[in-house]
Amino acid sequence: MKNKSILNACGFSASARFTGKLGLLLASAASAGLLHSSPAMAQADQPGAANASGLEEIVVTARRREERLQSVPLAVTAFTQADVEAKRITSVADLTRNVPSVSLFVAASDANAPFANSLALRGLPGSVIYFADVPLGSSTANPSGGTLHGLSQGFYYDLDNLEVINGPQGTLFGKNSIGGLISISPKRPTNDFEGYFKATGGNYGDREFEGAVNIPIVQDKLLVRIAGQSQQRDGYTENLENGKDLDNRNYFAWRVGVTLRPTDDFENYFLYDGYWQDTNGSSGILRYANLDFKFASIPLPGIANPVPLTLGNGLPLSALTNPATAGATYLQLLQTAASGGHPSLSFFPTVSSVLAEQQRLGARVQIGMSGQGIGKDYFEGYADVATWNINDDLLVKNIAAIRIFKQLANIDFDGTGLPIEDYGVPGNSTQWGSNYGQYTEEFQLQGKAFGEKLSWVAGGYLEYDAPVGDSENGNVALGTATYSDSNYVSRSRAAFAHGVYDLGDFVDGLKFTAGYRYTWDDISEGQRATTGVNQVIRNPAGAPTNCSSLLGADQNCYTSVEAHFSSYGWNVGLDEQLTPSTLIYVRSGNAYRPGGFNLTVPQQYQSFQPEHVTDVEVGEKSDFDLMGVHGRINAAYYHTEWKSIQVQVPIAYNLPSGQPQSNYAYLNAASATLDGIELQGNIIPIKGLEIDPHLSYEYAHYNEFPAGISDSPSPPLVVLPRLSWAISATYHLPIDESLGDLAVTASYAWNGHQYETNRKGEPAAIVPSYDRVDLNVSWNNFLQQPVDLSFFMTNALDKTYEVGAVTNYGQIGTSTLIYSEPRMFGFSVKYRFGGPDEEPAAAPAAYTPPPAVAPAPAVAKSYLVFFDFNKSDLTPQAQTVVDQAARNVGTEKVTRLTVTGHTDTVGSDAYNMRLSRRRAESVAAQLEKDGIPSSGIAIIAKGKRDLLVPTADGVREPQNRRVQIVYSDGAGS
Repeated sequence: MKNKSILNACGFSASARFTGKLGLLLASAASAGLLHSSPAMAQADQPGAANASGLEEIVVTARRREERLQSVPLAVTAFTQADVEAKRITSVADLTRNVPSVSLFVAASDANAPFANSLALRGLPGSVIYFADVPLGSSTANPSGGTLHGLSQGFYYDLDNLEVINGPQGTLFGKNSIGGLISISPKRPTNDFEGYFKATGGNYGDREFEGAVNIPIVQDKLLVRIAGQSQQRDGYTENLENGKDLDNRNYFAWRVGVTLRPTDDFENYFLYDGYWQDTNGSSGILRYANLDFKFASIPLPGIANPVPLTLGNGLPLSALTNPATAGATYLQLLQTAASGGHPSLSFFPTVSSVLAEQQRLGARVQIGMSGQGIGKDYFEGYADVATWNINDDLLVKNIAAIRIFKQLANIDFDGTGLPIEDYGVPGNSTQWGSNYGQYTEEFQLQGKAFGEKLSWVAGGYLEYDAPVGDSENGNVALGTATYSDSNYVSRSRAAFAHGVYDLGDFVDGLKFTAGYRYTWDDISEGQRATTGVNQVIRNPAGAPTNCSSLLGADQNCYTSVEAHFSSYGWNVGLDEQLTPSTLIYVRSGNAYRPGGFNLTVPQQYQSFQPEHVTDVEVGEKSDFDLMGVHGRINAAYYHTEWKSIQVQVPIAYNLPSGQPQSNYAYLNAASATLDGIELQGNIIPIKGLEIDPHLSYEYAHYNEFPAGISDSPSPPLVVLPRLSWAISATYHLPIDESLGDLAVTASYAWNGHQYETNRKGEPAAIVPSYDRVDLNVSWNNFLQQPVDLSFFMTNALDKTYEVGAVTNYGQIGTSTLIYSEPRMFGFSVKYRFGGPDEEPAAAPAAYTPPPAVAPAPAVAKSYLVFFDFNKSDLTPQAQTVVDQAARNVGTEKVTRLTVTGHTDTVGSDAYNMRLSRRRAESVAAQLEKDGIPSSGIAIIAKGKRDLLVPTADGVREPQNRRVQIVYSDGAGS
C-alpha cells in the first residue's frame, strides 16, 4: 500500500496524489524547454522554471542546510534583503508587526539602550538570536529575557536572509532555546565586483548612510565584501531638566567578510563586524505614584505608634534629620499624634507636584532625569566558518567565534528626576557597566546515507562567557547609592544529532525526523558591593565601611555562588508532501533553560533551577492556483507545556544588622499551558498586486502560581498578546518597463493587549492594544538606471501607544511608561554598481500548434535544458531538447557550443559547483553522442553565487536548475 498516506488516515486528505520520487516532489515536475525556440519547439510555462503557483521560491536554512521554505516542516518566516527594506525592518521590535507570535516588551528602556528588553517567541522568553551562524548570548541568566545586545539597529543591512523559527530548538543549533530563534545572515562575498551606496534623509533630522562593495580579488578563490551603516537622528522626547532630547539615535556599524576557496571542496568564510552607539538614553514617563507607599517605620519618643516613612505623604524626612529644622518638625509630629491624627514622614514630598506636571506635559516631554542620560554600546565579533566537502555525502563544518559586549546605561526608573530608584553610577560616563566576552565553538558533521534517503547532522557545541575587563554598576535607592562589580562566568557544553529519513518507499512524500541533545551548564557569579560614599569600587584605596546590607558577604563585601545544571532535549516529527505544492507535518520537541542566581537575598533563595518546555505542533504549507489567483497559506497549531517556570516572588528577611528587609527573587514556582494558532499568507489576486496577511492567536494560562503575588490565582502570562494580526499590500503600477518598477506598499498591524507583570495591585500591569499603519513607495531601476528611489512613513497616523513600562509600584511606589516612536518619514536614494554580466535570457513563449503546412521554423540560437531537483541525469524531455540543439548545429555553421551548467541555491558552494559541472557534462556527453565533436563544446560551471537569471532579489533559484546551450560564431548568433 505504498501510495496510501499514513497522514491521510489521521484525517488529512488531498485532492490529488503525487507518486514521483523525492527529486520530482521538490522540483515540482521539472521539465525542459527552449530559450528562443521555433513554434514547433516552443513549450508552455516550464514547471521547473517557476513554482506551480507562480509564487517566488524562498530558500531557508532553518534546519542547518538550505531548503525550500515550503518543504521545511517548521513554522518559519523568512525575509530577503528586499523584504527588509520594503518593510523597513530596522530592529527586533519591527518583527512583532511582521511575524506571528513574536512579542517584545521594553522593561527598562527603549531600543536605543536595550537594558532589559524581553523578547518572546510563542510567549516563551530566552529566545536566541544568531548572527552569521553564531548565537548572541546574555551576560546573565536573566529569566526576564535578557538584553538584546544592540540588535535594535545596525544588524539589518546587506543581508542574505533573515529567518524567524518558532518552537523549541537545540537538536540542530548550537545553543539551546525554549521559544525559538532569529537567524540573521549577512550577505557573503560573491564572484562579481559590485556594490551599492544608499543615503536616507527624514524628519527629526534623520541622516542615514549605508553601503557595500564586493571585490573578487582572485576569481572564485579569494573574495572580499565590505559593508557599513550609520544613522544619526534627533530624539523625540525632551528632557525638561537639561534640555537634551532623549530617544535619539547615533550609531555606526561595519563588517568585513572574506571567503577563501583554495580548492573546490573547501571554503573558509571569515567575518569581522562591529557596532558603536552613543546616545542620550531613553525616556520613561511617570504615570503613577503612590504617595502613601510605606518603605519602613521608625519609633519616635512621645508617639505611641512607629511613624511610617512614605514616598511622598507627610512631613519631609530631611527636615527631621536637619538640626536646624528638627525641633519644629518633631513638634508638628507630636501635635498630629495628640490630636488623633496619623503622623508620617515623606522621603520626597514633591512627588505629587512632579506627577501633576508630568501628566500636563504628556508623553513627549520627560519632566526630569536623575543624572545624565546615557546609552552606550560597543560590540564586535570575529567569526570563522570552515566547510569541507569530503564528498557528496559527507560535509565537515566548524564555526568558531569571539564576541565582545560592552554596555553603559544610566536610567531613571522612576521618571521623576528625584533619586528614588535609578540605575547607573552617578557621574560615570566612561566605565562600562557590562563588559564581557563570549567564546563559542561548534563542530558539525553533515551527511547523507542509504542512497540519500537519510540526511543527518551531528555535532558539539561549547560556549564560554567571562569578563574581559572591569565593569561598574550602581543603583541609587532613596538617595543612597550602592555600587557593585559583578563577575559572571558560564560554560555551556552540548552534543546533538538530528536526522531526516525519507520513507518514500512506503508512502510517497513521507519523511521521519528525529533529534536528540544533551546540555551541561556550569555557572558562577560573584559580586562585590558596598553602600555609602567610602567604598571599594569607587575608591579602591578606601576600606569598605558598610557591608551590612549584603547577605553572605566576606570582609571585602564579596558574595559568590556557583551551580551546575544539565538536561536533555529532543525533537521528533513526521511530514508528508501530499502534492508538489502541499506539505503537512506534525512534530514535537523538548528543550530547557538553565537556572541562575539571586545574590541579594538569603542563601536558601540564592539559586533557582532550570525550566522545561515540551510542545506539539501540527502544520500545513500549501501553494495554490485558483481561477487565476495565485496564493500560499501556511498554518500551524501548537500546544506547549511549560514547567518549573522561573517566577519573581517577594522574599522577606532580616539583614545582618537585624533590620527587616524585603526583596524580589526568582524561584521555580509555576507551570503553564500555551495553545496557539499561526497563519501566514501570500496572495496574488491580479497581476502586479501582492497581499501578505498573518495572524496569531495564543491562549495561555498558569496551571499553578504562587499565592499572594497576583490578584488572580491563575493570572495570564506576561509579554504575550492573545491576538495580533497584520496585512500588507504591494501594488506594482502598470507603467512602461523603460521607466522602471514603481510599487506602493501599505501595511496595517494590530497588536492585542499584553501583561507586563502579574504583581498584585500594579496599575501599569497591562500594555493596551494598539494599531499602526506604515507606508512605503519604491521606484526601482529608475528610468532603467541602477538607481532605486523610495519613500517611507512609519506610524503614519502618528499614534502614541505604550511599548513598555517600569512597574515598580509595589516596590518604590512609582510606575513609568515607555512610548512608541511618533510618525517618521524620509526619502532614500540607492545607487547600485557592478554586478554579473548579463547573458541572453528570456521567458519561453507559450506553445502555439503549427499549421498543417508551414514553412521550416527558424532555428533557435539558445536552448535551456531543465533538471530535476538535485539531479544531473537528463530527463526524457531534456534529452529531446539536447537532440534538437545538436540537429540544428549544421544549419547555422556553428563552430562552437557553450554549455553552461547552473545549480540551485540549496546546498553548499562546493557541492553546487560540482553539481552544475555534472549537469553541463551530461549535456555535453549527449551532444557528443549526437555527433558534435568534443573540441567544439566548451563547458562552464556556475555555482550558487553566480546565478544566471537575475530577479527582484537575485535569488530565485528554480530558474537556475538547468543547463544553457548557446551557439557561438553562427550566423546571426
